[in-house]
Amino acid sequence: MRLVSFGERGQERVGVAVDGDILDLVTADVTLPDSVVGILEQDAFDAVARAVESGRGTRISEDGVRLGAPITRPSKIVCVGLNYHDHAAEQNVSLPEHPLLFSKASSSVIGPYDEVVLPEECKQVDYEVELALVISCQATRVTEADAYGYIAGYTVANDVTGRDIQFRQRQWHQGKSYDTFCPLGPYLVTKDEIPDPNTLDIRLMLNGETMQDSNTDNLIFNVPTMISRISHAMTLFPGDIILTGTPAGVGIFRDPKILLKAGDYMETYVAGIGTLKNNVK
Repeated sequence: MRLVSFGERGQERVGVAVDGDILDLVTADVTLPDSVVGILEQDAFDAVARAVESGRGTRISEDGVRLGAPITRPSKIVCVGLNYHDHAAEQNVSLPEHPLLFSKASSSVIGPYDEVVLPEECKQVDYEVELALVISCQATRVTEADAYGYIAGYTVANDVTGRDIQFRQRQWHQGKSYDTFCPLGPYLVTKDEIPDPNTLDIRLMLNGETMQDSNTDNLIFNVPTMISRISHAMTLFPGDIILTGTPAGVGIFRDPKILLKAGDYMETYVAGIGTLKNNVK
C-alpha cells in the first residue's frame, strides 16, 4: 500500500496511490481519518484496504494533483548522523560506537516535487539522500527484536543541509532545519512491500549526474538497532520520522566541492519507494 497526502499546501487530503491514480480515501469511506497520521493513530490499514477494494471514491490522476509529504508535520524528525561506512570513509573518520542523533525541524518538510529554497545566509547548501522510517505507534524502550512492529512504512528524504551554518555553530539543528530543507515522499510505502529495508539501493542525481550511489546494506547501525536506540532515549509517536543517514558522495567532501545553486535539479531515489524531484531556487 502506498499512502499519500495530496492537494494544496496546508490543505492536503489522505489518499492511496492506485494504478497511476490517487484514490481520495475520505470519499471512499467517510469514517476514515483525514490524514496519514490519523490512519496510523487508529491503526486503520484494514479499513483503508477495504475502501480500496470497494471501488468507491473519487480517483484523480497522480499527474494532475500536487503531492505533499506523506507526513506533513511529524511531531519530530530524528536523524542519525555518520551512519554509512562509505560516508565515514570519505571523511576519513572513525566509525561511531553509538548512533549520533540530532533533530531537524518539522517545519522544514515539503512535498516530493516542491522547490528547495536557498536561504540568503547559507552559502554552502548540500544534498543528502536518506531512507526515512515512519513510526506506526507509540514506542518507548523498544527491543531490536520487536523494532519492526513499530514501523508503519518507509519513504524517501533529502536531508538538505546548510554546511556553513552547521560547521560554524558546531551543532547541526539550525543548518538542517531551514524551511524547505526536508523534501519527503512521494509515498509512505507500508512495510509489507519492503521485505528488508537493509538491502535497498539508494541514489541522488544532481542535474542528471549521479552524486550518491550506495545501498542500505552499508548502514553502520541497521534499522532495528536505530529504532531501539532512539526509543531508549525518547518516546516516538505515530508519524514520527527517522532519517537513517546518508551515503558517500555529498557535495562538501568532494574536490572540488559541489554545492547547490539556484537552477539545480535533484532526483533522490530509494529502491521500492520512489523518487523525489526537486528544483532549487
